[in-house]
Amino acid sequence: MEQRLETILAVELPYRETLKLRRRVYCGGSGPRVAVTAGIHGDELEGLYVCHRLAAWLEELGRTQPEALLGQVELYPGLNPLGLDTLQRAIPVYNSDLNFCFPGHAEGLLPHRIAAAVLRNLQGSRLVLDVHASNVYLREIPQVRLDERFVGRLLPLAKRLNVPVIWVQDTATVMENTLAYSLNVRGVSCLMVEMGVGMGLNTTYTDQLLVGVLTVWRDLGVLAPTLDLELPTQRPIVAYDKTIHRLNADTSGLFVPVVRQGRRVKAGELLGRIVSPFKGGTLAEISSPVGGILCTLREYPLVYEGSLLARVLAATGYE
Repeated sequence: MEQRLETILAVELPYRETLKLRRRVYCGGSGPRVAVTAGIHGDELEGLYVCHRLAAWLEELGRTQPEALLGQVELYPGLNPLGLDTLQRAIPVYNSDLNFCFPGHAEGLLPHRIAAAVLRNLQGSRLVLDVHASNVYLREIPQVRLDERFVGRLLPLAKRLNVPVIWVQDTATVMENTLAYSLNVRGVSCLMVEMGVGMGLNTTYTDQLLVGVLTVWRDLGVLAPTLDLELPTQRPIVAYDKTIHRLNADTSGLFVPVVRQGRRVKAGELLGRIVSPFKGGTLAEISSPVGGILCTLREYPLVYEGSLLARVLAATGYE
């Protein structure tokens, strides 16, 4: 097994510094290429740890069973290095969300040059896994989000990723300047995973996803079919926009949850309260409108009228 660190883009910055966009490559045989991208947003760290866990697993494989890697694995752990360095979601100075800059332009401003370099280097991949966390306000259970236009091609892969929820999104709600859309519309299969919370790390979620990623890679022929892997335990619920119920604050205050995110809740069950720091009473009680899975829960307590507090998936069964 060959391992190498490659620079896919180098840009000179002020004060004699150079921005370098790098990937780690693990090359076995002539089998399919797969890739994992992370760090598009500088406040999302879950994907960086996914890349670490995959790198550690591949390095151990190289020591013990190098012949079991039949294809090529590419890890892109930090697509927004300036954002990661400064703890900013967007690219600093430009205040630009990198995930709204695809397909990019090789001669454009920095965000578009990064997007163009990433898209160019991912061409020809059999599968790209784009790992995101939520923002600092909301915590998400592991989920794959799919554009309904590509569901026929992507759903069988998503079902093997060992996540509890697959959210199929209506075309009207999908942003067409994202990495996932730009790859899928060009025929490169890309699954977008969202889990955890901004500026946080959940190793349980990461380990859960690791099992699914290795399973999919073995299914695709990147890993030898005889390789003994831990089997996925999650049987995902496939959700659609019409089955996702959003709960928003109808007043300002501090949101105090009383349930654990990720659990099943009943219709009418209390999820949390909005309280005032100025007086002892409760301003509002937030209850679930339906029975289902609490897939999103407010992490940052301070809320204003209209702030998203939770999402409940009203699932009627598995697909």
